Amino acid sequence: MTIQFHVPDLLALVADYVKPLNPSFAELDAGFQTWVDAAAFLSAPHKKAWKHAELPLLIARAFPEADAAHLRVCLESMMMFLILEQLTDTPATSAVSKKWAAEFVDALQQAEAPQVKKEGPAAVLQHLGTKIITAIDPPYRPAYIASNVLLAEGVVQEALDREQHDETNPISLETYLNTRRKSIGALHFHDLDRWIWKLDLPEHVLQNPHMQEMVWAAVDMVSLANDIYSYRKEYLEDGAKHNYVTVAMHDPSTPVQPGDFQAAITYTVEQFAATLARYKENKQLLPTFADDADLGRKVERYSELMMDSVAGNIEWSVACKRYSLFPDEAARKRGLITITL
Repeated sequence: MTIQFHVPDLLALVADYVKPLNPSFAELDAGFQTWVDAAAFLSAPHKKAWKHAELPLLIARAFPEADAAHLRVCLESMMMFLILEQLTDTPATSAVSKKWAAEFVDALQQAEAPQVKKEGPAAVLQHLGTKIITAIDPPYRPAYIASNVLLAEGVVQEALDREQHDETNPISLETYLNTRRKSIGALHFHDLDRWIWKLDLPEHVLQNPHMQEMVWAAVDMVSLANDIYSYRKEYLEDGAKHNYVTVAMHDPSTPVQPGDFQAAITYTVEQFAATLARYKENKQLLPTFADDADLGRKVERYSELMMDSVAGNIEWSVACKRYSLFPDEAARKRGLITITL
């Protein structure tokens, strides 16, 4: 059985936000490769999977202007996420997911407390968590930790959703997106950006409804793009049951019919475009902060950095071995994706 569908060029939709690859990429990637090779807790297949994930490329794309020291911390944050993802993904039960989500959160919340010796993946989470929290300046730590608590809640909810929903009781798009907003792990990128660039935005700005809409729109764009580009990989692994594209086929609120892969992809792309429009609309509705030029500059910079994570994720998704989307350059140019079962 062969499934084929075309994916429009999402990068063209965000072309105004695309930036060159971070010049520290090669250094970051070399350190990552050395770390993976030396990681005794990873089996040979897991080491291969880690290298195929190409996390340094994702970080260098999502943080295109950060310096090498900040990039390393961002990479360590993503490494923690990958460990959590591998421990809680299918076929992990909700009980197993809760256990590892608790370890993940503990590694961050207890990073400054006396260390209790742990073993296996928990020890690695603890080591990375301590390095990250120690590096992040104190004013920016609470928000970063809070975003990762939401991430942990999201991966647990995904496991619960897998247990509670199937083809006879499909999950709705609204429920799926609410969970995915947390589990995609994009929110803490914004906290890292504020730390890197010392954007000490006051609470009334962060809580401004239009600012919050922009934040969630950026997170949703990462989620939608990731579900499109990861669909082939997920379908080959478990039928992509917990993916926006699949959920859209079974939600009666959409015009998509079960089994119509192209229509589901097209619908998801349309939602991406609508979400980008929502981001731009809310940016226009933000206060101008004309009486505080420095605050206005910080808000503008924060808005720009949000879109770095969106454009960077798309560039990584198209190129990385983790998804292996296109067999050749001709298929890439046409956006033709093939799934052979």
